[in-house]
Amino acid sequence: MKFIPLLALLALPPAGLNAGDFFPVCMYGITQPAELKVLKDGGFNCFQTYEPAPEKLAALAAEAGRLDLKMVASPDKVLGSPLEKEAKRWPVLAWYLYDEPEIHRFSPASLAELDKKVKAWSPRQKTAFVMGEGMAALSYGAAADALMVDWYPVPHLRLESLGQQVTLTRQGGMALDKERPGKPVWAVLQAFNWLEYPQRRAKRIGRFPTAEEARFMTYLSLARGAAGVFYFKYSDAAASPERWRIFTDLAAEVRRLGPLLAKAKPGERPAGLDPALDITVFRHWGRKRIIILNPSYANVPLNAAALKGWRPLFERKRYLEELLPGGSNLYLPPYRVLVLED
Repeated sequence: MKFIPLLALLALPPAGLNAGDFFPVCMYGITQPAELKVLKDGGFNCFQTYEPAPEKLAALAAEAGRLDLKMVASPDKVLGSPLEKEAKRWPVLAWYLYDEPEIHRFSPASLAELDKKVKAWSPRQKTAFVMGEGMAALSYGAAADALMVDWYPVPHLRLESLGQQVTLTRQGGMALDKERPGKPVWAVLQAFNWLEYPQRRAKRIGRFPTAEEARFMTYLSLARGAAGVFYFKYSDAAASPERWRIFTDLAAEVRRLGPLLAKAKPGERPAGLDPALDITVFRHWGRKRIIILNPSYANVPLNAAALKGWRPLFERKRYLEELLPGGSNLYLPPYRVLVLED
C-alpha cells in the first residue's frame, strides 16, 4: 500500500463535490420534513437521513428543494420503486451507499459493485459512504465519489485523534482511486453522549461534547483537509437550546470559511510560534487565513508579536491580548482554537 506524505496531503486543497462554492455543513439523523426548517434557520445547508421508505424520502426531498437544502440518503429502497425515476431529480448531495462497511463486514468488492449499480441508475448524482475509522479507507477508498469518516472521541480518546482519522481517510482515497484522487472527505463529528449508546466496555462512560471540544474537532477536521462537516446527530444536538447553539454557531463559521478553504493553497507557518501548536495556513487570492489549535492538555505560550497584522475571526474581541489569558505572557488554553486572517 502506498502512503501519501502528510505534507503532500496538505498541498492538495480539499475538493468540492458540487460545482461552485457549496461546502457541506450538515446534520445526521433527520426524520421529518418539519425538521428541515429548523436546520435551515440554524445555518445548515444539508442533512443526512436514515429514512428508507421512498415516499418519506420524496417528502423530505420536496421540502429540501423548497428550502434549498441538499440531502444524503440511502438508495436501497428507491431502486426498483415507483419513485425511481423521480429520485434522479431530488436535491441529492450524495447517495449514502453504506454505513461503516468495515464493521459490518461488507467487502470492498461488494461496496464497489453497489457504487457501480447506483451510478448506472443515476450517473449525474454522486455517491458516498461512511467508515468508522480512517484506516478502513486503505481498503475501501476506491469506492464512491466522497468518503466519510465518523470518529467520536469524547470522553474516551484524545480529541486530536480525529485529525489522524481524516488524514488516513484522505490517504486511502488518494492511494486507491486513481480516477478520482482528489475526492472529498467529509468529517462526521460527535454531537451526542456516548452514555445513550451501546458500548463494549464493562463500565459505560460518556457525556456530551462541550462547546470548546465541538469547535476544536470542527477546526481540526478543516485543518486536515475535510471538504465538509456533518454532526451526528440532530435529535441529540437539538435536545436543548444550549446544545443547539453550539452547532448553529459552528455552522455559521464553517459556512463562511469552508468555501474559501476549499479553494485555498497551503501557506507558510509564521515564525516564532511554539512548535506545540497545531498551525495551518491557507492562501487564496492574496489573502491568508490561519487555524491555530492547542492539541495538548497544557497551556501553550502564544507569541503575539509573531502574529502581528493578523485579525481574529468569529471572536467578540479584536485583539489577542483581549481574547487570551496570560497578560504580557499570552497562552492558548487546552483545546482552544484561534482563526485569524491577515
